[in-house]
Amino acid sequence: MKTGFVFLALCSVLVAGHAVAAVAPGHCVICAKPIEQRVYIWEDKIAGGKLNLCETCAGLPACYLCSVPTGDDRTQLTDGRVLCARDVKLAVLDSSEAIQIFKDIKDALERHFSRFTIFPETNVAVSVVDRVSLIELFKVPGHDYGCPNILGFTRAETNASGRSYQISLMSGLTKPELKATCAHELGHTWIFENVSRARLGRLKTDAREGFCELVSYLLMNAQGESAATAIIRSNNYTRGQIALFIEAEQRFGFNEIVEWMKAGEDESLRANDLMRVRLLKAPERTNASAPPVFVAPAAPAPAPNQLLLQGIIWSKTRPMAMINGRTFEANEEGQVRLGTTNMAVRCLVIRENEIEIQVTGSLERQTLRMRSR
Repeated sequence: MKTGFVFLALCSVLVAGHAVAAVAPGHCVICAKPIEQRVYIWEDKIAGGKLNLCETCAGLPACYLCSVPTGDDRTQLTDGRVLCARDVKLAVLDSSEAIQIFKDIKDALERHFSRFTIFPETNVAVSVVDRVSLIELFKVPGHDYGCPNILGFTRAETNASGRSYQISLMSGLTKPELKATCAHELGHTWIFENVSRARLGRLKTDAREGFCELVSYLLMNAQGESAATAIIRSNNYTRGQIALFIEAEQRFGFNEIVEWMKAGEDESLRANDLMRVRLLKAPERTNASAPPVFVAPAAPAPAPNQLLLQGIIWSKTRPMAMINGRTFEANEEGQVRLGTTNMAVRCLVIRENEIEIQVTGSLERQTLRMRSR
């Protein structure tokens, strides 16, 4: 019982704004009054833990971020969402701050994926809208795809001067959530720029969303946003495609994913045969009577039998190195191919012509240098 008291007292401190003081066992964490009849148990999605509420407080408006009913000191946004006194400090409510975060993420995407592709640069505009306005965007004909938690929207427009993109981001997100959403929406602009209309028509929506989630996942992982990557992994609105994209990237590399998005034979990744990510369609012939020609999947290049440094993209602020076909940033851990198996390594330090690594589970540091040609 003493342990239970400590837990409840801690919870009431963690959710300051839901309760003004520590409460004893059997008391509501919102109003601190004894719970005389029915007990309502609420999970705090931000701080974790389960909270006991009385029936009256359980009917109060719930905080948009943590989902716990709020006390009198809640903040109500223009679209009706409410934030508790604690979580309002976590939310990005200033539009200029949100737009700056978007610009920072765009720059980070350019650097992180510079070896593989580029993202649209000058033809992208961004705005911050409330939830009501964002949901209305999905009602425009041709843009009626919905997901369980709408956080952003990208619209492509083509006119005489070319193609442009309008990205709308929802206000009131936490900074990690906003960063992940920015990366996801920029993934959509890449698709519009690089995937043909015919291929786009064949791609399933889940695969398109899975690719955008992969872009977001890889960048958030590189930036150490573990909470954001966990949310991406657990979100099932891509119906399993994000898990397959992550696995395919780890096994074959991001470049293989890029090529599959552009010219893959399948409409989505297949869990029972992930090797089909290497199966590409040949470019369409101009002679309509010619039979379709398919490019047989190339036999995968044999993986090195030792750890090799294959390249360095040098930058004082964010250098990157390629080890056995996989790109790493400093202090990033990941799986690389080694012979017929995989090995987990951490890239500790990246210098202009060498790197230091550590095999997971080993205390020994190794230095890898570029081979002379």
